[in-house]
Amino acid sequence: MNFNRSLIAVLAASLLAVSCFAADDPNDPGDPSIIFWKKDKDKDQDKEKKSPKKMVSSSVKASETPIPRIWIGLTGSITPLKLLHTDSSGNLQDSYGDSLSATNAGGFAGGGVTVNARILKNYWLSVGAIYRYTGYNWSLITTDVNGDAFVERARIRLIDFPVMIKYTGRKFNPLHKYAFYELGGAFRDVMSHTITTNQSEYGSSSVGLGVYSGTAYHRQDKGAMAGVGIIAKDDFGIIVSPEVRYTRWFGDTFGSQVIGTQKNQLEITVSFGF
Repeated sequence: MNFNRSLIAVLAASLLAVSCFAADDPNDPGDPSIIFWKKDKDKDQDKEKKSPKKMVSSSVKASETPIPRIWIGLTGSITPLKLLHTDSSGNLQDSYGDSLSATNAGGFAGGGVTVNARILKNYWLSVGAIYRYTGYNWSLITTDVNGDAFVERARIRLIDFPVMIKYTGRKFNPLHKYAFYELGGAFRDVMSHTITTNQSEYGSSSVGLGVYSGTAYHRQDKGAMAGVGIIAKDDFGIIVSPEVRYTRWFGDTFGSQVIGTQKNQLEITVSFGF
């Protein structure tokens, strides 16, 4: 009997000791604090699974953001072929046998603005206005003994309005992310046409004025355009778009025997926008 009591006491003491050590074990699921901690941990893991973390940079480069649906920019233009072509040889003669010649006094550069808007997924509408400056010096020298001369000096300021549809899709576009093709038309208007004349002759100053009235002049003209270009953004968010355009003008803004309008106009432009 005493043996049984002693055995029972030893077993009870052992169970009490085991229960005390088990309560201090952080891996014991019987501890209520551990159960709630595990539940909270499982909830957090479930949230992470449902909404995985995204790698978001604290400084996203502006060059990696898309081009705005509408952007406005400044455009610089260079025409390798001058707006007017002239004959300065002096070999051309009129019906009176007088010698005619002309020289080009215009520049190659121009500038203006452009407005671009996305109208469909891969199509943009581009409208611009480019200011240009050109001119010519037209001269007539008579073949008589007096050697009379008549000189016409013209300085012209005009503005071109290109209207283009740009395609930026993948088809026929090896650089689909940046390159585009464009088709459209252009309208030209002469803003100012300043003419000064100088006549030097032996005798009456009115001789020749009624016969030679200068160069034919048409204030407005229309043309068809086509081009190709690239558009991208730099790290500061500025849009840069270089283009090469070809314009076929249908009429002659200026024309005479020795002066003509450049109907096949090649143009290089660079636009900076935001």
